[in-house]
Amino acid sequence: MSQRTQGALIFILGRPLLHYICVAALSVFVIQCALTLKIASDCGNIRILSSELTSEEAGTYCRYAAAERRKVESFWGATWKEPIRIHVDSSYRISRALVPAYQGDRGFMEMPTQRVRNNDGALLHEIVHIYAPNDNRFLAEGLAVYLQDKMGGNGAFPNFARNLNVSALQRLSEVNSLTPLNSVQTPRPLSTVANQRTAYILAGSFVGFLTEKYGLPRFKTLYERGDYGKVYGKSLQILEKEWRSALEGK
Repeated sequence: MSQRTQGALIFILGRPLLHYICVAALSVFVIQCALTLKIASDCGNIRILSSELTSEEAGTYCRYAAAERRKVESFWGATWKEPIRIHVDSSYRISRALVPAYQGDRGFMEMPTQRVRNNDGALLHEIVHIYAPNDNRFLAEGLAVYLQDKMGGNGAFPNFARNLNVSALQRLSEVNSLTPLNSVQTPRPLSTVANQRTAYILAGSFVGFLTEKYGLPRFKTLYERGDYGKVYGKSLQILEKEWRSALEGK
């Protein structure tokens, strides 16, 4: 096809064709940028992508992440078998893995550089999101907070190694019912219905209560089906009352 013919075709079809050409070109550019992220360290099932960490920092963090991944897999099962790619960069404000998974990039994690250097990033929390993504944001965050608290190698948001249930008791009066939180669907943040830190702490405490009182197999079924009544024979409201009573020592 001659250049004149190509020009005529674009002119006839108009802006929509130009739009699609631009979008396609942009998509290729984004993919190429993603592919050229520097691999600072590779531990086999963990890859640290960063242009900011030193080789020593990246290697140390890679080994640490591999150990945290083993903890999650031993608890939840081998539901993710591909490498986990952790992009460490100072442009990130918070760590994220659940939303990237929702957007089609499961296995990718965003981690602020300073969180790595301060060792206060929610690393195990984000690995949980890769192994166990969920449309129910309340249960997804609750599981991740609970396991970060239970087995994480560091203290991180939202309770920073303080006793999770004590923290939940202190914030219990801020939320009258868990129902609005339970209705939040990924990628909508829990902060749309409650204070973010409070929401995460209460979610983690509640998931811990369900898991420890009724067992992990039942919780996994709830995680898959989302129906409290069919799984526990009790409504969310009744289970919430049990949880609140347990926190208050009644």
